[in-house]
Amino acid sequence: MIPTHTLATDLGSTNFKVALFDSAGERLSEGSQPLPYLVRTNTRAELDPTAVMECFMACVREALQAVGLPAAAIHRIAFTSQAQTFCVCDEAGGPLGPFLSWTDARAEEEAKFLRDELGSDYHAHTGWPRLAPSHTISMALWWKKNHGLRPTDRIVLLPSFVAMQLGAAHTSDNNLAPMSGFFSNRQRTWWDRALTASGIASSQLGDVVPMGQPVPTSSRSRPDGFSSGLEIVFAGNDHTAGAFGCGCAPQRPVLTLGTAGVLYRLAGPDLGPFSEASLWGPFPGGGYYDLVVISHACSALDWADSFLFGTVDSPRFAARAGQAIPTQNLPFFYPNRWGTDEAWQGEGTPEEMAFSTMEGILFALLHAAGGEAFQPPQEMIVLGGGGRLEFWRQMAADIFRCPLQPGAADGLTGAARLAHCPVPTPPMATNSSCSPRPQQSEFFRTRFPAWRKGLEAV
Repeated sequence: MIPTHTLATDLGSTNFKVALFDSAGERLSEGSQPLPYLVRTNTRAELDPTAVMECFMACVREALQAVGLPAAAIHRIAFTSQAQTFCVCDEAGGPLGPFLSWTDARAEEEAKFLRDELGSDYHAHTGWPRLAPSHTISMALWWKKNHGLRPTDRIVLLPSFVAMQLGAAHTSDNNLAPMSGFFSNRQRTWWDRALTASGIASSQLGDVVPMGQPVPTSSRSRPDGFSSGLEIVFAGNDHTAGAFGCGCAPQRPVLTLGTAGVLYRLAGPDLGPFSEASLWGPFPGGGYYDLVVISHACSALDWADSFLFGTVDSPRFAARAGQAIPTQNLPFFYPNRWGTDEAWQGEGTPEEMAFSTMEGILFALLHAAGGEAFQPPQEMIVLGGGGRLEFWRQMAADIFRCPLQPGAADGLTGAARLAHCPVPTPPMATNSSCSPRPQQSEFFRTRFPAWRKGLEAV
């Protein structure tokens, strides 16, 4: 069998997902499996490398069995992934311990040390506005202090590990590598100051290739059943793959209303940083992206729904919010305070509090994107579960003062396209688009400064 199919893979934090595409770019089948954690608390998050590979292979089998194809039909496997999650491997690629997830928070002391060593240059080189315990460089230093690190040991990011088990060399892409904290967007190589501060050598971090560049596999470690011509393609972080898949453009940023809230835009050909609070990095094909994020979007919405109405039912929540009469006396909601008595400022009916919840999450994103200085684009694509709520889409169009179009693609589409599979950019669902309404936009414009004042008061 001549291998002609592309398997796009999204190594998410909750689920692994794959989609199988034929040589014409048609999406044939999918597979999805929950990602099992060894431990997952508010401070620790670890994954068993064997369970990681079993989860991935279960997804692959599901997608192949759905269309009756063998693994030998796959020509390329493309990976988009959560960032920062890594494990330490020996020189041959064998894991020496569990994966440390990007949600692990034990490296506080190491992050403080590295912040003192690297300072504000960290933003200019890696794209992160602030060095955090969750970054690979912090967690790798924590591992080194607590478990030791031999000169021949390797720091292996999650997609790199899966690719190595499929026969690829230790490789990452130029989108994920900076998010580890070790790679410089400016130097376009492993950052010398980060290596010195951590005491970790570039040889322990592997090679870096541009997103979309095929990486060959070796028969010495390739699993049985896969083609001898199998190639690996690294497709960057999940937000980049999603933006690429749905046609993000300079005047068409992407708003994601998922567990977190993200506003992703193309910033142009010049190096960042583009604002003090945003993450930045390379975009496929050239230029750079600029990303602002709030930690809680649908997570805060779900909590508010359960608090106000007893259960989580997002369409019902949006319908109840739509019953509120918009006035300047409505309460304000602050998503960073969800789960506390301070989440709402002011009082109102359940419908009014539901309205202010949806408003407050969007206000938090607007604040992160520059507040009153935000320049509305020509249009915006909206992704994520929250983006399927028509009431919230319309509110977002009013608050950001631009038309919103629901995106019809996902990170798997973007990963396949980056693997040079001819997947067409899906057409926008124009019948679900929302245009800003002048009267409602003015209402939100006058409420935003008072909301911001309440945010700054705590």
